[in-house]
Amino acid sequence: MLSFVGLKDPYYYESSDDGRIKGPLLTVLGERRFQRVILFGRPHRQDNLTRTLQAVRELHPQATVESLELAIADSTSHSDILAALRPALAKIRRAHPDDEYWVSLLSATPESHACWVLLVASGELAARLLNFRRTVHNQLAGPRLLRELDWSAAMPAVPPETLALFTPRRDRWDDPEQQASAANVPRHYFVRHSIEQAVQLSRHATPLLIHGEPGTQKQLMAGLVHQFGNRAGGPLVIVNCATVPVGLFEAALFGEENDERGGKVREADGGTLVLIKVQHVPGTVLTRLFKAVDDGYYYRAKRSVPIRANVRLIGTTDRDLETEVQLDRFPAEIWRRLQASMVRLPPLRQRAGDITILARDELERLNRTLPRPKRFSTGALAKLESHPWPSNIAELRRAVEHAVISAEAPVIEPEHIDLDLSVNLANVFGHAVPRIREGFSLEDYLRTLKHELVRSALRKTRGNQTQAARLLGITPQAVSKLRQQMEP
Repeated sequence: MLSFVGLKDPYYYESSDDGRIKGPLLTVLGERRFQRVILFGRPHRQDNLTRTLQAVRELHPQATVESLELAIADSTSHSDILAALRPALAKIRRAHPDDEYWVSLLSATPESHACWVLLVASGELAARLLNFRRTVHNQLAGPRLLRELDWSAAMPAVPPETLALFTPRRDRWDDPEQQASAANVPRHYFVRHSIEQAVQLSRHATPLLIHGEPGTQKQLMAGLVHQFGNRAGGPLVIVNCATVPVGLFEAALFGEENDERGGKVREADGGTLVLIKVQHVPGTVLTRLFKAVDDGYYYRAKRSVPIRANVRLIGTTDRDLETEVQLDRFPAEIWRRLQASMVRLPPLRQRAGDITILARDELERLNRTLPRPKRFSTGALAKLESHPWPSNIAELRRAVEHAVISAEAPVIEPEHIDLDLSVNLANVFGHAVPRIREGFSLEDYLRTLKHELVRSALRKTRGNQTQAARLLGITPQAVSKLRQQMEP
């Protein structure tokens, strides 16, 4: 039997049960006998691999058990997994050409399961796949039974949107501070309806709007739309419009007169241009941008040579753009066009059932960097579920990360979860607005507000500037500069 070793191997614990529970590998070996067992692991999970190897040898002494470390840089990357797995399998088959092979799909990441299935279904690996089947009695879930997947029938056609998930992805985008790799997007960040909308809209070239409250991961959704579509091989250029001064938008998007490199539109040629917080773009510039994309080209001042603009536009916003139109702060024509293609991301408070799943996903991601994995207690999960999460998934991620740092034991308890970590402007402005009177200075007020936010973040992180910067969504250098300004 061949299998990767997962975080629940050889044993795992649930707070509602007494003692330890057999993990997926030991469960399979308890129901099926094999002469040889080969376990695959990653170097940074050496302890987990060794414990599983010892447990299998103790419980199944009749089997020959061995382990192999695979240099997989990213356990969620299909190409990384296949690149490491193929030569290892070739070596195993050369040593034992007459053996029959079974593969367990019960441990490790979903991406590793997909790679096993691709190898077997394509005929590259002659093996049988083992998985669990949930039984149902009188519409109630019963025990899980081990089953062998039958691949004797022809493999059904794979839809294009599924194939798009396996295309190469760019790990480095235009601005590393504003852009994270969508290849690592946890599977529960978005509800099913939003994913279906993204897949459907990715097939078209029309401009797209992604609307959602702060922290709902609009930027990552934009990356997914790009990767699902036929422009996945082209550049993905993301601009945070909130950081561009009003007078510099024209130059930032279309380039300066003597700059041969051009602006962001030219950089995104053949791909996608994402405008984060699109409501900050001046109306005249936005209208010119849409016209350039419609025409497929634009001109710079004093030049008669057109510049190509084969670009898909995606805008994101946390504002009600219809209200912005009524206040004459957003072009009505642009709003009408964006209304036709819009993805709305629901806030986390409307997805109460997903809070536990998201928290466990984030914990699993963090566990990959820890020498010993951690888990939530029942009380800790209950505390997470009771919080309204005004900053949505971004706030939940910060809370889980802080809990992992705070908990020295393997179990994260309620006292390790600090729900006051959501230090941001949304929370601050939820309180009383200062009275505007003669002598009031907006500049002084905002400076004081920034200093209070930094003090609060530093108190919560016990003076750690890196953690404080993460909570505030700024760089450690910015925290250091603000801290120096506060000193007398």
